[in-house]
Amino acid sequence: MKKRLGSFFLVFAMLMTLIIPAYADTYTTDFMISSTFAQMKKGDTMQLRVYSGTTEVTQATWSSSNPSVVQVSSTGTVTALAVGQATVTATSPTGATVSCSVNCLVNVGIPGIDVSQHRGVIDWQKVKAAGIQFAIIRTGYGNENWAKQTDTQFEANYKGATANGIAVGAYHYSYATNATMAAQEAEMCLNAIKGRPMQYPVVFDVEDKVHNSLSAAQMGEIVNAFCSRIQQAGYKTAVYSYVNFYNARLTSPLVTQYDTWIAHWGVSQPNFNRPYTMWQYSAQNVPGVNGLCDMNYSYVDYAGTASQQPTKPTDPSVFASSALNSYAFTEQSQDYFYRITTADAAAPVATSSDPNVAEVRFSQQSSDGYIFHVIQKGEGQATITTTSSVTGASTSFTVTGNALPKIVYFTDLGTNFSLQKGQTYSLRVMPTVITSNVKFLIGNPSVITGGTVQSTTGGWSYPITAVNSGSTPIYAQVGNRAPVLVATVTVS
Repeated sequence: MKKRLGSFFLVFAMLMTLIIPAYADTYTTDFMISSTFAQMKKGDTMQLRVYSGTTEVTQATWSSSNPSVVQVSSTGTVTALAVGQATVTATSPTGATVSCSVNCLVNVGIPGIDVSQHRGVIDWQKVKAAGIQFAIIRTGYGNENWAKQTDTQFEANYKGATANGIAVGAYHYSYATNATMAAQEAEMCLNAIKGRPMQYPVVFDVEDKVHNSLSAAQMGEIVNAFCSRIQQAGYKTAVYSYVNFYNARLTSPLVTQYDTWIAHWGVSQPNFNRPYTMWQYSAQNVPGVNGLCDMNYSYVDYAGTASQQPTKPTDPSVFASSALNSYAFTEQSQDYFYRITTADAAAPVATSSDPNVAEVRFSQQSSDGYIFHVIQKGEGQATITTTSSVTGASTSFTVTGNALPKIVYFTDLGTNFSLQKGQTYSLRVMPTVITSNVKFLIGNPSVITGGTVQSTTGGWSYPITAVNSGSTPIYAQVGNRAPVLVATVTVS
């Protein structure tokens, strides 16, 4: 029995000497890499290292998932060759019973910024000297009033950036809560661009609180309405938002079909598991820009392709309208813009079947046709018809003017009052329906003159000055509504 036990332990000991060394080189629990994420520019190099505990492993095998973008040497030296993304993998030395790998995601990006009128006048020569290679410039926001909501610095920023060799894209900040509004925002955005070449995408910026109550399906329809129109006009397009909103609301295939510009600050990489082509990673000081400036990397060399610029159709049979089949005005939006895409050298003629409901005007020529402006004038329905003055081709759609709440105005001096010549008075005007976009009109400016309107609690303060003897009415006008009598003033 003792002899048998001795033989058993001898065999067991011999087996252990064979087994134990086989596990000494596995690194299954402590194989680590010096960096799991790297941001590089084309031409940059970086040294990666791997460790077992605190001991550097010098015999690892290195590989790149995309050698045309990132190259890695046998010793872990990483070289950025082109714009894009790649995963660098280190594998434990060969001969180990269990092979173990660690990864580093390497992004090779192009540095850029995005700006709006809030950054004031920009010195683009200094921006270029700071190494910035692209700029995404705001065209404006919403669509209710194109003149007021177009970014005041868009044209200057576009000219300044392009003059200094900086590639340019654009973005439009959205308040759209349905596809119709989004399509109108696209028209406003294109109106600001005016057919200029763009090397980077024209981006739909969806991040406003008005979108928080909408479903992923609704957001899909909104995004697609904007982006499809931008593509139709000949530009590359993309969608911008922050990580949490993207993950919660921008999940529809109608969104994911477009390029993604993701915003996530204060992290080494976005907490986002879907492909993205641009990353807004922080706000920093940039020479030539007032205040903190949004910083970005692009992982697609958009400027490496031909500039995107809409071209006017050459086929004389093309006569297409961007208008919906029917459109209903709202209290917030009493204007509607549509585009006629045509090769016509002369502007088409647009008419309204009932100008008391809606008036249509020629707005301006665009790169691929002509833009028209429809304005609500009253309640009812009208047909808007646009006819080619060259070929006679025609297209129509209907608009519905909804009843607007009647506004009655009261003043602190009543509906009839008197002033002495030379007297100045700050007239307080109180409406039954509070609204914005109000202006006051004076029937006879030789009798009284008006100053700048200021909002007050429950209405407005309107300074008036009695100039000459006589009598004149004062009217208030909201948006495109007919002016309403506020009061009659007599100067003695």
